[in-house]
Amino acid sequence: MLRQAVVSDGGNAMRMESVAFRRSKRSGMAMSVIERYIRHDIPCAFSTCNRCGQNTSLRQRGIPMLDSASDILVADASVVSRFIELLEQHPNELTNIVFCQTVLDALDRRNRTRTIRNVRRITADPRRTSVVFANEVFADTILLEPRQPCESAVERDMRAVLQAANWYADHLAHEPVRIRVLTSDARSIYASGLNSNVEAWQLADYLAEFHPQLLEHFHTVREATGDMDITERTPLEYAQARLKAKAEGYAKHWSPSDIEDGLRTGALIKGKIRIVRASAADNKQPEGIVERGSGQPNIIVVGRAALNRACSGDTVVVRLLLAEREPSEQAEPNDSEDDAEEDPTEQIDAGDETEPMADQVRGTVVAIAERKWRPFVATLQPDEAGGNRHLAVPVDTAVPKIRIHYTDAAAIADRYFVVAIDGWPADSQYPQGHFIRALGPIGDLNAEIDTILVERQIAVSQAALAFSEASMREMPPSTWEPDAEEIGRRRDLRDRLVFSIDPRGSQDIDDAVSVRRLAGGRVELGVHIADVTQFIAPGSATDIEAQARGTTVYLADRRFNMIPEILSEHVCSLRSNRDRYAVSVVWTMDPACNVEQVWFGRTVIRSALEMCYEQAQALLDGERHVDGVGRLEETLRPSLVELTQIMRVLRERRRQNGALELASIEIKFEFDRATGEITELRPKRSLEIHRVIEEAMVFANQAVAKQIHQKTPAALLRRHRSPTSERFERLVRAARTRGFEIDCSSNVALADSLGRLAQAGDADLVFLAKSMATLAMQEADYFAGACDPDEHVHYGLALDHYTHFTSPIRRYADVIVHRQLLATLDGPVLSTQWVAAAAARLNERNRQAKLAQRESTELFQSRFVMQAEHLVADGVVAEVRTNGLIVYVPRFGLRGPVHLRDKSGQITVPLSALSGNPGDADRPISGCSGFAAEHDKLTIQLPLNVPVFHLGAPRLEVAVFDHVRVLLRVLETRRRRPVVYLTLLSRAADSKAYRSSLPSLDKRFRISAANAKRKEDNGTEAGSSHAVMCSSGGSAAGAAKGGACYGVLEKFAQLSLLEAASDVQGV
Repeated sequence: MLRQAVVSDGGNAMRMESVAFRRSKRSGMAMSVIERYIRHDIPCAFSTCNRCGQNTSLRQRGIPMLDSASDILVADASVVSRFIELLEQHPNELTNIVFCQTVLDALDRRNRTRTIRNVRRITADPRRTSVVFANEVFADTILLEPRQPCESAVERDMRAVLQAANWYADHLAHEPVRIRVLTSDARSIYASGLNSNVEAWQLADYLAEFHPQLLEHFHTVREATGDMDITERTPLEYAQARLKAKAEGYAKHWSPSDIEDGLRTGALIKGKIRIVRASAADNKQPEGIVERGSGQPNIIVVGRAALNRACSGDTVVVRLLLAEREPSEQAEPNDSEDDAEEDPTEQIDAGDETEPMADQVRGTVVAIAERKWRPFVATLQPDEAGGNRHLAVPVDTAVPKIRIHYTDAAAIADRYFVVAIDGWPADSQYPQGHFIRALGPIGDLNAEIDTILVERQIAVSQAALAFSEASMREMPPSTWEPDAEEIGRRRDLRDRLVFSIDPRGSQDIDDAVSVRRLAGGRVELGVHIADVTQFIAPGSATDIEAQARGTTVYLADRRFNMIPEILSEHVCSLRSNRDRYAVSVVWTMDPACNVEQVWFGRTVIRSALEMCYEQAQALLDGERHVDGVGRLEETLRPSLVELTQIMRVLRERRRQNGALELASIEIKFEFDRATGEITELRPKRSLEIHRVIEEAMVFANQAVAKQIHQKTPAALLRRHRSPTSERFERLVRAARTRGFEIDCSSNVALADSLGRLAQAGDADLVFLAKSMATLAMQEADYFAGACDPDEHVHYGLALDHYTHFTSPIRRYADVIVHRQLLATLDGPVLSTQWVAAAAARLNERNRQAKLAQRESTELFQSRFVMQAEHLVADGVVAEVRTNGLIVYVPRFGLRGPVHLRDKSGQITVPLSALSGNPGDADRPISGCSGFAAEHDKLTIQLPLNVPVFHLGAPRLEVAVFDHVRVLLRVLETRRRRPVVYLTLLSRAADSKAYRSSLPSLDKRFRISAANAKRKEDNGTEAGSSHAVMCSSGGSAAGAAKGGACYGVLEKFAQLSLLEAASDVQGV
């Protein structure tokens, strides 16, 4: 029995009580009371409405509001529950949406928390101008009476949505907007009771009328989500269906109360999990790592049962296991028919690190605190039985396969497509999901780029990165010129010799420098940065889009700008011989390069010349008639030399304080314009002028960081936390193999150690050592500077305060810092809460952009290798893994696996590792044994009858930092993007490819072999003998040519058997 009553509490609120009486066998009659407060002050959140007093607060807090220039869409439960992916994937078309509290309550009653999170993401995105309307607690829209006779809960909710839409129409009657209710429900409840300014639209009809380009996506989603409409079942029917589901396979997640108790007592640990292997198809258990930080050991979770349906990025609750307990004691959920098809990429899996897990403890997941599911790009593993229940294989190997229902499998069999996870029942090996849309054919370049953008959560496609009409309306005309009145408000530096130095072909020039001598040997140094904030007002459409993008995304062959091209390449870009607005930092320095005074402010400058790095380096080197410089050559050279001398001093000071020169590599691709093929791939050449400009930018960033930290309560700063010494163990051990000691007790000690290593003269070894040091460190990140001052330090740069100020055209963090810097002079201050939220958002955006850039580079590296045949290059061993090596190839700037043991444990050393012949790359040596992978060395015992000359029982021995030659090839699959892998050809000439176990007989046998060679009358046989002897040194390419050659090899094999026997007898 249900009874409702409304009680006035005075003021702006009333209280509605719902009293229900239920009879149970255990406790007899029970009464439950639900109180809901009814308010009169719920705002409409319409941007230009002044009738609602709370709207002013929303504007001041920067909360997204409904756009007055667009009609309002009110989406009911049938649309939100089934088509949320469609609503979320089109931020430029589907905007100004009102999500009623009624709809969110209905989703909550059916445990659709993921859909609710999607709604929250839409309403938090300023581009969407969408809101949640609390109609169930608003006095003007709440349905006070209980359900009408014969009215279902679904119909009651539809009536509540209609009530909210009618209220908006009445409330905004003076505004030129229409209210459109969107539904996919066939019932006619919206046919009557509509206000004259309210329209009811079927979603399909609305899209056909206003957004026909979205119809294909709509039909795709509708086909894939037939069972997701919550209006088709009542909450009771939904609950009954869930009770029928079997809870077999995975363990049930713990209850919230048990979790709370465990966290309080320390029995449970909460943290974010990173899945390092999602598939167990290679006979290894899938693994996850929960990083705890603060010097505490990581928690490793091994096996599907222990992971208990956790996905990478989820926040999980973990129970620690006893040291002697193995997680594999639990039965692993298994759908054997789904693992029957092998993924070929597993064949080149790089294997595990050989590092011991002393700093890790084992655990098992007992609950998922927060899911981090997102749209995933996948390929199809069809239902072998010919049905419609297929497996989507994500391109991200850290994501498990996803069960989907799709009727036309042939249409997406060889295409990338996007899927979403809906849930993961305990009785299913795989999560359940649905198809969203197709991207394009596997191997097609644009489909590959779209895949990267979706996987990195940058955009749903390349087309979606076009700027909105609202943003383009804010742009200045292409004929823009500086305003005389604005110039009068700025410091005029057009009399200074200003110049810029950037990569060749750059159009988005956001920094320039100047330097001039003053009286008494003093120097004026200036760094001038494009004044982007002059053209992007806070809260404008362009600002909102730039904030959402966070950064310009640079891929190997294209880029996606953070701000429109009219700004980035024209109006804001510091082009030569044009007056431009800038924000400048100007120092006055004494002859010893000590700062006497620093000035910050808005300026107007006129760059004399846009130089590329190569031109500037040529000037610095004293070259004459540098191409493109012309008559400015002798004018620019003294300033460039002066700038370089100053930067050398500043850089040396930082180095003495512990600044690190860490390794990073930038790959440059050159393309044939006609065919689009890659004609050249090479690492970017390192020049001194690179370091000069870098130091100037670091100097400016440091100065601005100090200014905003001192004058702003929540400065946006950038920090680089100190790593722990345990992270450097691999580098320390590897360096010892070459006789070097690495002291990582501080950044000063580490910098000195790396400096001594650089004196060895092996550039590749030094690069790898610096790469290891880089990997051992934590990522630098943005933060609001109100935290503990000890947290401000930038470890790598050896600075107390640092920020990003010098690239506002391509980084939104710099836009914020510009605003904060100008606010210290005269302007409003940003709140700490807003800056902290922005920092977290920008950290994620920057990380995803870097990953996209790396994946794009790997994509084009693989395409370059595919174009070539028998691509052979020199490499350096970077790591030893449990099934082979990781080798760095400096010529092409890539790292790849060298596989020496397959997934079944069989040793697969190619004959090419001894012969050096690429033709032997696919001929494994049978009979190998003794595979021993240590942290810095790999040893394999070779058989006595190996068909290459050797002495005694040889062994293949390769250590970290060894130089090797490798064959580069690409593995193409139907599942994932092509992957570059390497095959060992030989060791470098300065060290043997293998070592004999009979060194005492080595010289004697070589003399005997030489005498036999001199007595040989057959020229061909003699030539073959010569080739074999060279192969013992690892340099022969013709060891496998001709039958006569193998005859000689057989004789050598027999001789080595005799020598091995002599060794056993003690001869």
